[in-house]
Amino acid sequence: MSPLDWLRFGSGGVAPSTILLDLLLSYVLAQLVAWLYIWTHKGLSYSRNLTHSIVIIAMVVTSVMLVVGDSIARAFGLVGALAIIRFRTVLRDTRDTVFIFLALTIGIAIGAHHYTVAIASTFIIGFVAVQLNFTGFGQRHTDTGVVRVRSKGAVEAIEGTLGSWCRTHQLLSLKEASGGESEYSFEVRLYHPSDREELVAAIRAVEGTSTVSVALEERAEEW
Repeated sequence: MSPLDWLRFGSGGVAPSTILLDLLLSYVLAQLVAWLYIWTHKGLSYSRNLTHSIVIIAMVVTSVMLVVGDSIARAFGLVGALAIIRFRTVLRDTRDTVFIFLALTIGIAIGAHHYTVAIASTFIIGFVAVQLNFTGFGQRHTDTGVVRVRSKGAVEAIEGTLGSWCRTHQLLSLKEASGGESEYSFEVRLYHPSDREELVAAIRAVEGTSTVSVALEERAEEW
């Protein structure tokens, strides 16, 4: 048996050039998806490991599809084998899950030799992700956020201060803290978002207040 015949036999009938092309294409498209994730990500849940996973998952799924081919028996065997694996990583942001699913789709499409579907999905869905991110789609108000205050029984004075700086304010939660203090969380809508530092200074001036923090828009969603 010649080396070429051995390669064909060992690859399950799939030409080695096809395997290399599929893995290279899945790598390139998954790299684009990973860069889109990095470029459009906002908030505090960014993970470098997730960007690596996007690229590797696409290539792994491509390999799985090449192994399965048109064999139903192989498909059931792989399902049984992969059922042993338990993924315990929790993705805090649902948007992260979308990018993982896109990587899976790319791997499946390339492994099934639907190259046009894989390329079109990458660029069209990638364009939509960029458009949604940079047009601010889904944002309610740029002046909406969360204020957290730790204080000793000065809630009335704090609410009075919030009333002077905010269009609306509402108490979200109250928790007991150390040293006899309480931690208050308020949802607020400022008259002017640029007055954030002035609002913090005004609340800190309230007697009995120890710490104050303000998060507007995306950062508030991470709290």
